[in-house]
Amino acid sequence: MHTARPLALVTGASSGIGAEFARRYAREGFDLLLVARSENALRALADELAAEHDITASVHRADLADIEDVAGLVDVITRQLPRLDHLVNSAGTAPEGDLDRMDPEVLRQMVDINITALSLLTRAAVIRMRDADSGTIINIASAAGYQPMPHYAAYAASKSYVIRFTEALSEEHREHGLRIFSVAPGDTETPMNPGPTKNKRQPHQVVDTAWRAMGTGAPSVVDGRANSLLALLSTRVLPRRFGLRTAERMMRPKA
Repeated sequence: MHTARPLALVTGASSGIGAEFARRYAREGFDLLLVARSENALRALADELAAEHDITASVHRADLADIEDVAGLVDVITRQLPRLDHLVNSAGTAPEGDLDRMDPEVLRQMVDINITALSLLTRAAVIRMRDADSGTIINIASAAGYQPMPHYAAYAASKSYVIRFTEALSEEHREHGLRIFSVAPGDTETPMNPGPTKNKRQPHQVVDTAWRAMGTGAPSVVDGRANSLLALLSTRVLPRRFGLRTAERMMRPKA
């Protein structure tokens, strides 16, 4: 991967929003390091993008719920890559249901992937990018992170962490040449979010939102007008108790 082209590392790249980020970066002339658990799907995508766009696309299999796999990927970021220009933390998991009925192992994995791995990979990228005085980090949050969500409590809280963590880092490293921001999709057509619902957003729309935000100074953005309006209402307009009761009624089928 020793080329003059910029390099983007994308986690959760085997499908959904992560795969769409990989496609966009390839079209923009970036070399790629694609990360996910599904090595066969990663290799198929890497081969496709390398052939179509004349770039170098490599794969790194990692389970981001496994601390040793995360440590290995941190080592790749900090010591093995010849350069790192963009990091997209797109890997995530979204278990549903009331906390008392959730499998403890599923809960642990969600925290490890959505919070711990994202934080450690972001830290590694910040260290690398601070040395270069440039770089971009995009953390994929969720519109659910703007509102406490009964029956979806742990997931929504994990994405609230992503938003606030990323916003703080955005300001912390602004004067060091780093562009750091979060993108919060709402209901989007991905393997993590199956099932028919109306007005689902598409992964390419989420990526388009991220690309537009890249040239701004916004520390966080929400994908889609309807999702942006709901986030605004939840955080600045509706009383907290009213918002909680409304969210509980909406999320009750997931209990």
